[in-house]
Amino acid sequence: MTKLLKTEHTQINYFCAGILALILAGHSISLAQGGPRSGASAPGKSDKPVEAKRVTAIVHTADTPDMVRETQLGVNEPGHTGLIWWIPFEFWVNAASKRGVSSEQAAKQFISLRDYTMVGIMAAEVGSFGAFTFVPPEKLRKGVILRDSSGQEYTAIEEPAPDAKNLAAMMKPILSNAIGKAGDNFELLFFPARSRDGQSIADPNQKGKFSVVLKDLIGVPESVYEFRLPLTSVVQPKYCPLGKERVNANWEYCPWHGVALNTATAQK
Repeated sequence: MTKLLKTEHTQINYFCAGILALILAGHSISLAQGGPRSGASAPGKSDKPVEAKRVTAIVHTADTPDMVRETQLGVNEPGHTGLIWWIPFEFWVNAASKRGVSSEQAAKQFISLRDYTMVGIMAAEVGSFGAFTFVPPEKLRKGVILRDSSGQEYTAIEEPAPDAKNLAAMMKPILSNAIGKAGDNFELLFFPARSRDGQSIADPNQKGKFSVVLKDLIGVPESVYEFRLPLTSVVQPKYCPLGKERVNANWEYCPWHGVALNTATAQK
């Protein structure tokens, strides 16, 4: 029974993670587009037939870099489940540009989010028969902290800029309708983008690390979720110099051949 419940909770985590990614990606498109596109045919004129273009299919594999997969971690403490999602600025630009909005337009639309390290989170205690008791959003706001690479800790900003507050307010009812109580208790938290000494805390283009820490929320004093940088989905592809396989951008050694990876291995 315990193994079955654990499997079901993992599936729920993946389902909710996928739904959240789709919802936020779609929301980024509507914000970035700023209205309907132009280019409709003029009334009374027939369109000329257009020859169909042959499209080469893109083959996706488990190794294909994916920003959502790189930025989501499942809550992993006995008797608890949930999701930690770091949502970098690049997510919004990437989601919009994949669906026809220019990167420049999307970056301009979401520029205010660059001032924050944005984290989405939900967590719940799991009962003996699989019932979820979610950690209320007000507890998440107080008990979740950001820890930079030097160990400095930061609490969530209580009053972020209007654009950030509006984004969180707009997403709440959409998430509630999509995933029920999980959406009701999913909280978007805004932390500083820079450390006290002015360094970027979570730059997906630079080598580094940071952690999201849950304090006294899920049965233990601290539950730490670490993100290692840079993100493979964001930076220039990196390859093993021996086997030529594409490797994670934050790896220092190829796990298959044991050879060192450095800046010179960025190109095939």
